[in-house]
Amino acid sequence: MKPTVPGRLHAQGLVPPRFDTAADAVRHLGCVQSQLHDMALWAVARRTTGLTLADAQTAFDRGDFLRTHVLRPTWHYVDPADIHWLLALTAPRVRQVMNSSWSALGLGPELIQRGSEVIVAALADGAPHTRAELADALEDAGLQAKGTFLVHQLMNAEISLLCANGPMQGKQHTYVALPPVAVDLTYDELLAQGARRYARGHGAFRDKDLAWWTSLTLTDSRRAIELAGLRPLDIDGEAYWTLDDAVDADVPRVMLLSNFDEYISYARDPEDYAGFVGTVDDVMRGAGLLMLDGRLSGRWTRTVTAKTVRIVVDQAPRITAVARRALDAEAAAFGRFLGREPELVIAG
Repeated sequence: MKPTVPGRLHAQGLVPPRFDTAADAVRHLGCVQSQLHDMALWAVARRTTGLTLADAQTAFDRGDFLRTHVLRPTWHYVDPADIHWLLALTAPRVRQVMNSSWSALGLGPELIQRGSEVIVAALADGAPHTRAELADALEDAGLQAKGTFLVHQLMNAEISLLCANGPMQGKQHTYVALPPVAVDLTYDELLAQGARRYARGHGAFRDKDLAWWTSLTLTDSRRAIELAGLRPLDIDGEAYWTLDDAVDADVPRVMLLSNFDEYISYARDPEDYAGFVGTVDDVMRGAGLLMLDGRLSGRWTRTVTAKTVRIVVDQAPRITAVARRALDAEAAAFGRFLGREPELVIAG
């Protein structure tokens, strides 16, 4: 990865962590990838001035930010004020991506539409409902709702702006209805707004980075950059684009990030993984990413008990004494986030 890209750490809100609330961090980034809910909350809290897991979870349950399928498609946190215009931009492309999967399952337009109607009816009482409850509603209506069928019915309802995740019930995610909101923007205006928001929360980027993040075509990504009026940068002979003047930040010796942290959202090239001794698949098998001097250099996992969190760093190069002290500090910060005493183990 390129830690030398001007202003990226500051734009990402990582150095220094500067947001007071979880919602502020989510809003700034535009979206936060969130397959692993607790680790995604760490990605958010890592950019704040000291939020704990309990703080971030309370904000989520309160609806300060939502969890839904909005990009690529996979789970993301998004600000409630942004969800409608973002999906107006991304949903058409996401549908194109998903059409082959729906066809393979035999989920034609009529079945998808019927599933959405059933989900809307089930959520009409205004209460949050679990996946199991929505599956029961779909099956009662004569629709398949086992496994992948349920996943895709819910995903379609989400990208159709009919529902999003609501407050947790124990360890179960729920769904709540989304109120309809008109989006009074042209497609060109949506493109420009998307490019500006990505630039604001991610720092200097390439056209292909925006295309990957939004699921836009490369042609639309380049048009979005032009419409947004972003400024060009040449970095190592490659074209980057930026919104704000770069704010310098010292590159931390160590960062323990979540495994889908937005900081690696641009990592597409072999050199981005050059400091990692395993494969790209190995990277994502952990709960988190080890960054050394701004470069992806290993992975880490966590095991949480009532009083402790065991953090195991793996697939990493030799950890120097200086890096070990910085790693201890990062482990302590993660322990504070969880309200647990950290135990750090360096495997191998």
